[in-house]
Amino acid sequence: MQGNDSTHVERRPGSLSLVAGKLALDFTNTESGRGSAKHLDHLQTADDLVAWAVHAEIISERDASLFQHKFKGQSKPAHWLIGRGKSLREIIYRVNSCIIAGQQPNDKLMRSLTAAHTEMLAAATLTSHEGNYAWAWNPRTELTAAILGPITVSAMALLVHADLSRIKRCRGSHCGWLFFDSTKNKSRQWCDMSVCGNRAKASALRARSRHENQVLY
Repeated sequence: MQGNDSTHVERRPGSLSLVAGKLALDFTNTESGRGSAKHLDHLQTADDLVAWAVHAEIISERDASLFQHKFKGQSKPAHWLIGRGKSLREIIYRVNSCIIAGQQPNDKLMRSLTAAHTEMLAAATLTSHEGNYAWAWNPRTELTAAILGPITVSAMALLVHADLSRIKRCRGSHCGWLFFDSTKNKSRQWCDMSVCGNRAKASALRARSRHENQVLY
């Protein structure tokens, strides 16, 4: 989902719509228009990834400030963070794309996702949370895991516990965003009805108008 009709759209990781219904799928939606002339990647730097993580409420503004202070002028750690993030995003996208297509993700993809999840959990602790327990990471010591860990947990929970038939791809032109359809009758077709849905309606209306004009003349 591009978010507006401008021909020039700048990356905006800190304000992207979070409409997928699952954190892992929202993460894949930091890229749109894959394979098309309107391809857009909102995660091009480590700062982009940190900004999105704050926006998605994975880490706090204070944690983001720690990142900026710790990695300032250090390109290697920053490149490592964005490299790991984009790699995980691609794995999650490909796994769920296979599911949407009714195919079994291959063993290599599943091993890659499992390995990433295992690595992130190695840096986590189980902490009490709202009457239960949840995985938690310390951004001060494990910033990469603090950002990517919750995403891998979401990705694995989706595969293990969710109704996989509800994982879908937006039908919007040049979009390709993924989402979890929580409607009662599984009728959702768009990442956001107010954007891709309305565009599709407008396109259909223009097509009908052209057809009617051709018939009249």
